Amino acid sequence: MKRAYLYALAFAGAATGCASAFAHNGATGIVADRMMGMMMLGEQMQALTPIINGSSDPSPGAIEEAAAMIAAHSGNAMTELFPEGTTEFPSEARPEIWEDWALFAQYAQQLESLAQELGRTTDQPTQETARVARNDWTSMDTSVLLGLAPKSDPENSRSDPETQSIRSAAAVATDIAGTCSACHTVFRK
Repeated sequence: MKRAYLYALAFAGAATGCASAFAHNGATGIVADRMMGMMMLGEQMQALTPIINGSSDPSPGAIEEAAAMIAAHSGNAMTELFPEGTTEFPSEARPEIWEDWALFAQYAQQLESLAQELGRTTDQPTQETARVARNDWTSMDTSVLLGLAPKSDPENSRSDPETQSIRSAAAVATDIAGTCSACHTVFRK
């Protein structure tokens, strides 16, 4: 019985490996790795599309999962998958990646930053709620309330994370989609 289970497990693993190889026209090595990473990013964007379109209420769990997956496959993790000269078929990377590496790396870092921001949206209030919560009373300390200190200048408090407005998951996901699109326009065949 155990032997049959092990054979079934081995067959399933082999089938999965073959399916992923055929899905990318026989790509191997680093090209296959990056194609799988890009496919995963595409799946996360499909999961976020209803949130972007406003046709679905964002599920904190789904947003957190998408944010974690996007963050794990962006930034340095993404740029490491593009060693110079890996443009041969079936790669969809244009040589322009290595000709303008700074721009490509900027897109990868921007994607990572946006993924991290998306992860923070799930446990934060919406932008409207944040504005209500940060009214005059909650932004003052005791000395201000007693008239012993001047109220802080709102123009100078923009760098304070507590006073920054919190963007919605839809707004951040829209920026992620825009970053992907901009990168693909320049660097994908």
